[in-house]
Amino acid sequence: MRVKDKHKNSQNIKQTVRHIILTILMLSAFTAAAQEPVPINTATNSDTAKAIVERFLKALNYEALPADSILYIESSIFDFHDRSDTLVMKRWFMPPHNHRVELWSHGQIQLGYLTDGVDNARRYDTVDRVWRKITLADYYDRGSAYDFRTPLYNWRTNGTELQYLGEKEIQGVKVYEVHAETPGMHIREYLFERENGLLFFVIEHPEIFGGEVDPLHRNVDWRAFTDYIHIGQSLLPYTESYRRDGRVTVINHRYAVLKKDKQKFTK
Repeated sequence: MRVKDKHKNSQNIKQTVRHIILTILMLSAFTAAAQEPVPINTATNSDTAKAIVERFLKALNYEALPADSILYIESSIFDFHDRSDTLVMKRWFMPPHNHRVELWSHGQIQLGYLTDGVDNARRYDTVDRVWRKITLADYYDRGSAYDFRTPLYNWRTNGTELQYLGEKEIQGVKVYEVHAETPGMHIREYLFERENGLLFFVIEHPEIFGGEVDPLHRNVDWRAFTDYIHIGQSLLPYTESYRRDGRVTVINHRYAVLKKDKQKFTK
């Protein structure tokens, strides 16, 4: 796990990909042995799991993001199996509840959601090319999936059950494993580095809360976080990757702090 200095980002894409490949190889044996989700009633030490998650969230320190500014995130999404186009996801966040997301491909918006978190929410109509008003409930059903914050950020309010599965060593790296079950979400195992407490790997199972298999198969096999970067006093992912149906996708994030603009979240 690396924590990057935002003033020293001279590392090229080949180095980034090499590091991701090494991470994937290192964890391949672990995922091969972890295909079946561990039932929640056989896991142990819930308090330990909560302490591990809270340590991670404290390191991220989302609360330090400036309330009078907008955090802008531009994410370049590379599909190793389809290099004809690079998707770009653009997100804007202004504390406490203002969110906007746009997914761009071939120079056009393919998806868009926004909300001020109070009484306004909109979805981008890709046919008529206009922002249409939707209910806040519709936004949280669909648009909230693009929240830049880890699902663990709201683990308490989401009703997530956490259990500690023990300490493991993967190619010399000591990790803590935490089992998580959240109503309406897929069962997951989270791996945190013991040394710094940062999340670096997530295994996602086809089973959702309650044990039933998701008929739509929306889960990814795994998600890896190989770099973090300091943005002010907060720590955010710089490089991540995931695999779905055997296809590996790599995402590089770029961050900027922008001037406060409430209209960004109203239209």
